Amino acid sequence: MFGSARAGVHHDLPNSLGAFAQRTNALLGEVDCIARERTLLNFYAAFAPPDETANAVACMSGASVAHLKLRLGILTSRFRANHPLKACPQCMEQDLRETGWAYWHLKHQFPGVWMCTAHRQPLLQSALKANGVERFQWLLPRLADLHSASAKSPETASCSLLLSLAELIEHLVQSGAFQPLLLRDLYEVYREEFRARGWVAGAASLRTGQIATGFLDYCEPLRCIPELSPLAQDEQGMATQLGRLLRPPRSGTHPIRHLLLIHWLFGTAQRFDLAMKSTGAHTQSTVSNTVLPGIPVIDPRMAHLHRLIQEEGQSVRKAASLVGVDPQTALMWAAKAGIAISRRPQKLSTDVRAKAIQELHKGADKEQVASRAGVSVGTITRLLLSEAKLHADWSEARSEKARAHARNLWLALLQSSGSLGVKWMRTMDPRTYAWLYRNDRAWLDAHKPDPLPESQCSRLSSVDWVARDEQLCILVREAALRLMEEQGLSRIHLWQLCQQIPDLRAKQAQLPRLPRTLEAIKAALSAHLPSQDLFR
Repeated sequence: MFGSARAGVHHDLPNSLGAFAQRTNALLGEVDCIARERTLLNFYAAFAPPDETANAVACMSGASVAHLKLRLGILTSRFRANHPLKACPQCMEQDLRETGWAYWHLKHQFPGVWMCTAHRQPLLQSALKANGVERFQWLLPRLADLHSASAKSPETASCSLLLSLAELIEHLVQSGAFQPLLLRDLYEVYREEFRARGWVAGAASLRTGQIATGFLDYCEPLRCIPELSPLAQDEQGMATQLGRLLRPPRSGTHPIRHLLLIHWLFGTAQRFDLAMKSTGAHTQSTVSNTVLPGIPVIDPRMAHLHRLIQEEGQSVRKAASLVGVDPQTALMWAAKAGIAISRRPQKLSTDVRAKAIQELHKGADKEQVASRAGVSVGTITRLLLSEAKLHADWSEARSEKARAHARNLWLALLQSSGSLGVKWMRTMDPRTYAWLYRNDRAWLDAHKPDPLPESQCSRLSSVDWVARDEQLCILVREAALRLMEEQGLSRIHLWQLCQQIPDLRAKQAQLPRLPRTLEAIKAALSAHLPSQDLFR
């Protein structure tokens, strides 16, 4: 179908679509149609420039999609690079009634979509590995291969939030109303909403601490989904992630970060659509009425500079760097246009300095101290480095805050988990455990739950190794017989068995517990083995 035995195996962003369209006589459309309507490309295209999307289509048409996920911001985002297959059991039943077979729905595969908007229930995740042996088989969804995406069931509030998020994502990706969502438009929409909520100080400075706190509270119920675990878990980390969204990116950004922010700020796709339309109209009128009244625009970079300073709130130095002029030229252009430039104080006054030092001794966040003092974060950093004891006290206070926070989380987990054991607790909150293990190991060892008794450990294990051994042994024998009789092979290799039995590769490390399976594999790999001997 794809011109090669190993081509086109990726279900999310496949390669060799050109060969596929040619071999199917374009029954499903040409390459561009297939890439945009039957893969996940449209999800990323909603936040990518048109030329980048065109390059992605050309890449998927060829024999290799190397570096495509890097250019789309997938690999640098800390989110999943391999998209799991998802399905809704009720949709599968409906598919069987209407078409005779169940199939993977494209809208269910979008990152961030974990609820079926048609049946309002959580999606199940396929156990088939998208990057394993199973990727060569192109299997349809089966209930036996599906399981819950989370170890614990999401609460009702989480399901409601996930449902609303799924509806928003499907609308923005499939409607095409504002595609692509240009980043400059998004920045303007974000800033207008922040201004309406009172999170903009002065002319353009964002109250990053307040924004991060609000967004952190919004993200908390979503952490039941492992896909969203890369979201920051503290105010400082969240402020850093938001800062990257609210300024021109140096590399691709995963759309899920923008989608979560849009959902938090606007709630519904309809309200976001209204904000985009109103902001777009406002931007057009602003540009037409405020750019250098009475002064002819000779250099096209001049208008760009004015927009960066007035509408996006960039500093003169940053705006000058973006348009490619020196800061002095940028100041001259701004002065001619009558743009008032707010200058931060070059030095801290005695009172402000004393108050900042007092806060830093207590371990206050540098961004918060800088915001209250009316100076840049760099000024506060230089103040910290100017006094060795101050920096040492600040670092120790920050460490103590982090230690107290991690300890409280661990104690709460210890209280809620009962007697499940330390291994189970590690899976429930791996980040907290890792921090305590690296930075506070003595306290962690003193506050571990008692080891589980052997009788309880055996009860917790739900694996019936005897039954598993019997089942897998039969599968190996049947696969070996099929390879010998149907394909006429006289000698069988292990990789051929793994292709026939996707579960076999994952179980190779457990073969000592599966003696009958091991014997069946040895018999199948023997040269010129009579087929009847496989069933001894």
